[in-house]
Amino acid sequence: MSPETPPRSKLCLASPHFFPTYGGAQMRYLRYLPGFRARGLDTWVATGTPMLEERTEVDRDLDWYEHAPGDMLPPDEVDGTPVHRVRLPDHKGRRRHRIFYRTVVELCSDPALRPDAVQFVSNLRARAIPWLLRLRRMGIPTLYSVSQFPTWPDKKVKRIWRKHFYRSLYNTLDCIVTNSDPQAEFLRSIGVRTRIEMIPNGVNLQRFHPPRDLEARRALRRSLGIPEEATVVVTVGAVMPRKGQDLLLEAWQAVAKRFAEPHLLIVGPRADLNDPKLGDYRKRIAELVDASGASDRIHFAGMAGDVEENLRAADLFVLATKREGFPNSVLEAMATGLPVVVTPFVGRSPSMGSEGEHYLLVERDAAALAAGLERLLEDPALRQRLGEAGLALVERDFDVERSLDRYVALYRELATDRRR
Repeated sequence: MSPETPPRSKLCLASPHFFPTYGGAQMRYLRYLPGFRARGLDTWVATGTPMLEERTEVDRDLDWYEHAPGDMLPPDEVDGTPVHRVRLPDHKGRRRHRIFYRTVVELCSDPALRPDAVQFVSNLRARAIPWLLRLRRMGIPTLYSVSQFPTWPDKKVKRIWRKHFYRSLYNTLDCIVTNSDPQAEFLRSIGVRTRIEMIPNGVNLQRFHPPRDLEARRALRRSLGIPEEATVVVTVGAVMPRKGQDLLLEAWQAVAKRFAEPHLLIVGPRADLNDPKLGDYRKRIAELVDASGASDRIHFAGMAGDVEENLRAADLFVLATKREGFPNSVLEAMATGLPVVVTPFVGRSPSMGSEGEHYLLVERDAAALAAGLERLLEDPALRQRLGEAGLALVERDFDVERSLDRYVALYRELATDRRR
């Protein structure tokens, strides 16, 4: 090993569920794994089994649920990364949290696995505090990714309690990683004193890029039943109320009546079909598809491992979400050269570019969203200008290689500080 080559480090990535269960933050870190490995960071995953409402079609076909809660499942690998999975109870509650956090600590206590840092990815709860303190006593720094804005209660008493919850939890950690300045400002405003690092999500520009193989684009369209000459509008995200597919489908009714040629492609797992609590939303989605009068031009692609191909098969991207952190789907669409239209959402960051220059911003109602889509469908020059500006922005500011460099440097710095 040359003097310039740092020794290999070890990271535990901890999340109550992980691939193949869908989750935006989990999928983002899944994509980071090869880059971590190339930078000398050996990662292993501590995870569990999803709750009933989080299960995907893939999860249902596995034998995880033949085991009792608390049992460790047979060792697994995802993209060459070891995955240690514990069977968790199927519903929220103290027992589910206790089993997961206890498992993380027990795994980290194994000399063969002991990490230099533990990165929690999602769903960290105040019940984790005693276990976080145990990791601290073991000399292992802990980090948490805050990837989206939390819901915030209207009642003052509940807001006070929520602030206390976040302060107590986050101030127990060594570092919080956010992906946007508004999130960092929010955390400081509620009294979080621990270290906060803002690291953009980053996009793999080798994977997400404008179409180079037109035949592959045509083939995907054919597989989805979309004519080669059609204009395709795409959205990416789990089908659930927060993501706003109902608003998009309501707007699509007007678009479909005015234009006989465009198709709508909805990419993401059907949470509305799998979560028993989303029965009303599932019914609403079905009614809107029927009411469009053009259900043959609406395509649900489901959970896609090759989302970049779906983006390259499209002509413009839309996101009608209510609340996000920094939506990677927007950056990935921009990296693919697609013009982007979004509605205002809690967490929208200035880093995403300027409205009117890098993306089109429309009011969050069906008529305004329909008008924005129609404007782009009618104006190829505008689509080209927005697509080129968004691509240039991502190439300049959001190359995942820079984000990976910062993550690995941060893990090693915290580990060094803790050893001292």
